[in-house]
Amino acid sequence: MKKIMVILLVLCMMLAFVACQTSQPAESPAGDAEESAQPADSGDEAADSDEVEDGDEAADSGEMQTLKLASHNAVVSGNPYRIRYEADIQEAIEDAKNYGFDISYASFVAEWDPATEQQLIENSINEGYDIILVNPVSSTGIDPLIDKAVDAGIKVIFADIPYFSEKTLNVGADQYEFGYESATFMGETLGEGAKVILINAIEGNIANDWREDGFNAGIEEQGLEVVGRYNHQWDATTAVNVMTEIINSGVEFDGILTSQLAESVLTAYDTTGADLPKAIAFGDVAQYGQKMLEINKDEEVMSYLFMSNPPGVGASALNFGLNEMMGNVIDPEVITQYDGFKMVRIPSRLSYTYETQEEYRDMIEAMAPSDAVTYWLTIDEVKEEFFQ
Repeated sequence: MKKIMVILLVLCMMLAFVACQTSQPAESPAGDAEESAQPADSGDEAADSDEVEDGDEAADSGEMQTLKLASHNAVVSGNPYRIRYEADIQEAIEDAKNYGFDISYASFVAEWDPATEQQLIENSINEGYDIILVNPVSSTGIDPLIDKAVDAGIKVIFADIPYFSEKTLNVGADQYEFGYESATFMGETLGEGAKVILINAIEGNIANDWREDGFNAGIEEQGLEVVGRYNHQWDATTAVNVMTEIINSGVEFDGILTSQLAESVLTAYDTTGADLPKAIAFGDVAQYGQKMLEINKDEEVMSYLFMSNPPGVGASALNFGLNEMMGNVIDPEVITQYDGFKMVRIPSRLSYTYETQEEYRDMIEAMAPSDAVTYWLTIDEVKEEFFQ
């Protein structure tokens, strides 16, 4: 069953992930799952043959196959997305017991420092982890460590942010889709010639660049006029400040395209008292959904697009690796080949607008404001959709 859930991050979980910020691993009683360093057509069948046989025998006999997982993240504490990312991995680990995997888990956090990330990954290699799952600080810079891990028989997979290496598989949400669908929604809502502002995230970040490509494609198709381009750095305070400056500048526009943080963009309207635009897209946390329910409580005052960018992509990526360990082969048609790396892109599975918001009202209202809507694909779902 697809994991689509309301995220209620209780205090104990927050404290557990704060502990992950040190260079020491934060052990969890639940295990984590394994990802593969090689695509289905990599030719590494000999290296994996013993693992596959052991896994099959364990599943048939009821004996659990023991694995060690190291999850490497750029940041966790204070970031609702990354907190949920790690929590979803732990849920997937628990689910993996049903498939014969007993997985121990440790989380390592680099705090956006490439040198720290390199040291932590090297430690995981030296300590003999079976799988290293990375949501990286950067898309380059650790090729020697990947070589070392692969040579040691460790499965390496990158989730969320891709890494530029042919030796690993990347699994991530379809970032292009977020921008394209947002701009398409804006055009279909406001019509050709509507004026919009575009607030991107971090210039040079590959996820941001892909989203911007999607925004631009949708903008061109819909005939929208962009009257201002900005960046909020994926930072809530910056988003409020940027939107406040835009409002005070007097620039005229009909709609706002923003790479998440729509809730912070709307906060600027609360503080300035300015009239709301006609439409906004997109956001993915409860505060945004709750704010739009409030704005549109009596009638549609402002059109909007809610679109989930699921933190559960890490858990889904993890289940790609477990499928490979079970001897399943990725369908080559689901792999997008880029210049220097390959990636499986998972489309968003949860989005809604004013017209369909009642289907999601109970879920959104029950969530804490900072919580993200998430879901992840089970081992069986990954196999059915992405494997031969």
